[in-house]
Amino acid sequence: MQQNKKLPSDNYIKHAVKTMSWQPTMRNGWIIKFSVYDNGSNILLLFVSNHTGYTIIRNFANENEAVDFINYVIELDPTDYHKI
Repeated sequence: MQQNKKLPSDNYIKHAVKTMSWQPTMRNGWIIKFSVYDNGSNILLLFVSNHTGYTIIRNFANENEAVDFINYVIELDPTDYHKI
């Protein structure tokens, strides 16, 4: 049986080549993935609870706001479901 592979869209490729990512890190039960794109003018944060799998994704244009949000999330209890 032959599988048809779907190629990435031009839009996806355009953004992927402008994105820099680092290895995920774990803090206080949260797995944190940090990426920058558009020449560093935008910051994308991805948090995943190591206990529940709850995922938080946020985009920031300001580095200070991104750092404040990281500090806020890692203080949350990752074993509980939180609406942020």
